[in-house]
Amino acid sequence: MTTSPMWWLARSVGAHRRAFAATLVSHLLGQLATLGVAVTSAWLVGRAVAGDTTAAGTVAGMLAALVLVATLATWWEMYIAHDLAYLVLARLRGEVYDAVARTTPARRRARRSGDLSAAVLSDVETLEWLFAHTLAQSLTAAIVLTAGAVLTAFLDPALLLVSLPVALCVLTLPLWLRRRSRAHGDELRAATAGLTSDVVDTVQGLRELAAFGALDRRRELLADRARRLARAQAANASRGGLEAALTDLLVAVAAAGTLLLVVSLVRAGRLDLAHGPVAMVLAASALGPATQVALLLKEYGTLRAAAGRVHDLVAAPAHVAPPAAPRPVPPAPAVVFDDVRFRYDPDGPEVLRGVSFTVPHGATVALVGPSGAGKTTCVSLLLRHWDPDAGRVLVGGVPVDRIADLPAHVTVVPQDVHLFAGTIADNVRLGAPGADPAPALREAHLDLDPATVTGERGVRLSGGQRARVAIARALAVDAPVLVLDEAVANLDPENEARLAATLAAAARNRATLVIAHRHSTIRRADHIVLLEDGRVTAQGTYAELTADPDGRLASLLRLTGAEP
Repeated sequence: MTTSPMWWLARSVGAHRRAFAATLVSHLLGQLATLGVAVTSAWLVGRAVAGDTTAAGTVAGMLAALVLVATLATWWEMYIAHDLAYLVLARLRGEVYDAVARTTPARRRARRSGDLSAAVLSDVETLEWLFAHTLAQSLTAAIVLTAGAVLTAFLDPALLLVSLPVALCVLTLPLWLRRRSRAHGDELRAATAGLTSDVVDTVQGLRELAAFGALDRRRELLADRARRLARAQAANASRGGLEAALTDLLVAVAAAGTLLLVVSLVRAGRLDLAHGPVAMVLAASALGPATQVALLLKEYGTLRAAAGRVHDLVAAPAHVAPPAAPRPVPPAPAVVFDDVRFRYDPDGPEVLRGVSFTVPHGATVALVGPSGAGKTTCVSLLLRHWDPDAGRVLVGGVPVDRIADLPAHVTVVPQDVHLFAGTIADNVRLGAPGADPAPALREAHLDLDPATVTGERGVRLSGGQRARVAIARALAVDAPVLVLDEAVANLDPENEARLAATLAAAARNRATLVIAHRHSTIRRADHIVLLEDGRVTAQGTYAELTADPDGRLASLLRLTGAEP
């Protein structure tokens, strides 16, 4: 059964029942005290008009007490309502983060990072209005409306003939415009996500934009996105203004109608002149809560759009299920791909077609093939970003979907290194929080102080330095399986040779899988697996595969420019 995003969010308050109850009580107390102030003031005015000042001093004291209660209750409600909102939002942010982690990288393929940023940041912040200003307030408004209607009927039921129908129209006004509200909310959501995504892309690609002289064109793109967002905001504001104007019109009609009705009832002798002001206030008490709810619901479209995006993200199923019955990985494990088949999309082509090979412990295996052959997919399956459609990927004889802490057993050095803003030491400790970064940095031949600031995405380091930080990060984990995605591609020949010797020494205690493009990397491997079009077409040592100068490996080396 599909759950409405708004209902799902409303239910999330259930974890904070006490805070919600306090919000409800404080707002109700404040509203009833405010109603009491209005009724008492009207009673005093009515008595003054009738020339009866009996007990005026006592009633004035009651009025002062009610004013104090209303003031304190309003302050308490504002404090506790926002406390409730921030508690719920904190929990919601945690759920969103867990959802992003649970669905990565599958969701990243379908959504841009800026779109995810909008869901994680701006959409969650937008929902603060729902928790702090809408839920409890709507419930108390209904109670106050009912209480006012009962008291009004006690004076004369005819007084409800104007106020109740108008209150009903005010309450249902957002429902009349709900389709337009939803459309505007969806349009605003899409425009915001588009602009956020392009801004993130622009910030991340500033160097490329400057290098290719594309900054002006990018500025035009962002300006176009901003204009779309402005149009969406204007349309949403226009509809909100229409709702507010219609609400004010209905309230004005109700006030005039109620005044005429009170005058007619006084003239007919059905209502005491001294009770006339009280009757006006009580009749208006039905309109006040209705107007308040209508104003709260005016932002329904925006709230619904934000709630929909957050709900879609949080409700997304895990792309890979957690290990049902985890098994320990034995020491000195080998990696085995056993007749692995995989496709990214159910209706798409197979990317891997029965791939089988082994990476023995203590050996280095180079996975070689043209672009699109499936090399990166093999790494993704080993890291369990996805599960194979058929076949098995095993570490030490244990399927990877049965290993509880896979990152402790398999670590990777990607070709596209991502460093977080902070120090080199922070980045090295990413997978080993308590490790001393110095030994790993020495192994990676990086002669920089661990306290050196890397900058965002490692912008303060060279490409070679970033690669060596990534290698040090992997070595610090000391996992028995190491994956190198052309980790030395950004190094000069001298540093490549030095680092290759370090990695060769480290490989003696690990099973090492290398995604190889460089001839020097391929030649150093103990075993080579040639992957073409999702199939293993040949495998063996370098000497075996190059014995025939017209063999597959030699042809591939010539094709990729890696031939010595």
